[in-house]
Amino acid sequence: MPTPLRILLIQPAWDGLSYRRKVKVSERAIHPLTLGVVAALSPGHEVRILDEARETMPESATGFDVVGLSVNTFTAPRAYRLADRFRKEGVPVVFGGPHTALLPNECLEHADSIVIGDAEDTWPRVLQDLAERRLQPRYLSTNQDGALIPAPRRDLFRSTSRDVAWCQMSRGCANQCRFCYLQYMPHRTMRLREVSSVVDELRALRQEIILFVDDNVFCQRDYTKEVLKAITPLGKRWWIQAPTNLHEDEGLVALMAESGCYSVSIGFQTASNVNNQSERILQNRVEDYAALVRLLHRHGILVDGTFIFGFDGDDRSTFAATEELITRLKLDTYTFYFLTPYPGTEYFAQFEREGRILHRDWSRFDWDHVVVQPKQMTVEELRHGVKSLYQRLDRRYFVPNALHRLATQRHARSSLTLLKFLVSTGWNYYWSPVLRD
Repeated sequence: MPTPLRILLIQPAWDGLSYRRKVKVSERAIHPLTLGVVAALSPGHEVRILDEARETMPESATGFDVVGLSVNTFTAPRAYRLADRFRKEGVPVVFGGPHTALLPNECLEHADSIVIGDAEDTWPRVLQDLAERRLQPRYLSTNQDGALIPAPRRDLFRSTSRDVAWCQMSRGCANQCRFCYLQYMPHRTMRLREVSSVVDELRALRQEIILFVDDNVFCQRDYTKEVLKAITPLGKRWWIQAPTNLHEDEGLVALMAESGCYSVSIGFQTASNVNNQSERILQNRVEDYAALVRLLHRHGILVDGTFIFGFDGDDRSTFAATEELITRLKLDTYTFYFLTPYPGTEYFAQFEREGRILHRDWSRFDWDHVVVQPKQMTVEELRHGVKSLYQRLDRRYFVPNALHRLATQRHARSSLTLLKFLVSTGWNYYWSPVLRD
């Protein structure tokens, strides 16, 4: 049997203010589930997971045989610096995560090897090749089977919330949004975990509230219903991202509520492109959105609307139109982002050809910063418009109506849930650069 390897798996922090301040606000911040899965795929080896947002990075990695970093675009600068340091010490570095699929050549300037795609069919090969001292520069996943996805090694997470846990039922999405990196991953199918695996993982969790991180599990309605029926007896309460066409299946919405769904987050983009099919986003008309929100509210499910600003159709009138849309839909909460085309995508290349990419500091590609020159307004007008919209909505809409809306929602009869919800709505004020600046 090969000698066990000493493996350090790192979730690097965002540069500067963003990530450290975000995660230290609350222990509910997401844990590195991907690294937990990688650890589960490393039986017989000594594994440590280090989430840099929660822990201090060691001065040296010389005590380890390999360092693996999960790299998102916005954490890439930090990951590069760490990798450069560890390689100088003679420790092999392996990159995984979405950024490796977007900019593989750039990643290889800082890592000995990169994994593109899922770890289930690549990481065991990495470990074998490391043991045999023949590590390859690239490992490309061909996995299409979600049944191979194990539950993460939660015992290796530094700290966990007493009441909230994160979980994943599936990977992938059937949509092809221009601004999303998923279409550049090597997988072309949804990967669905075994229902029994999901149930067993949730049953083992002491936390009452589950936050699902699935990209869009609702693309597979039959599977989603099977999972929801199976988790209903567990008595968990949960949140998830949901599509805009849920109102087409009221039975599914009823099952969501019955199984413990208390809130969903739905991407409406902005009012100016609600019906703009040129963005390749499958959306329904505004009146369908209203029907969707009414249906969810009828079943006691809160709705958080997410909106992206900075599309070419957006101008200064977009902010007032979005305010009107939010008020009309009677959303419970709202979250705003700036359009962020990921490097390595055709969307990014289009803006680059037009000379509209403002910089190549990947740490700013976090949806909180303006990275593309708007077409119909200035950068400052875009930033100020979003900030002012938050302030107007909170003053005129959210604060006067929040308690009334929550009191009428079935799940909000718990005072604890009500308190947690109100605390969470102040989140944007704490970490958003838009609101702090």
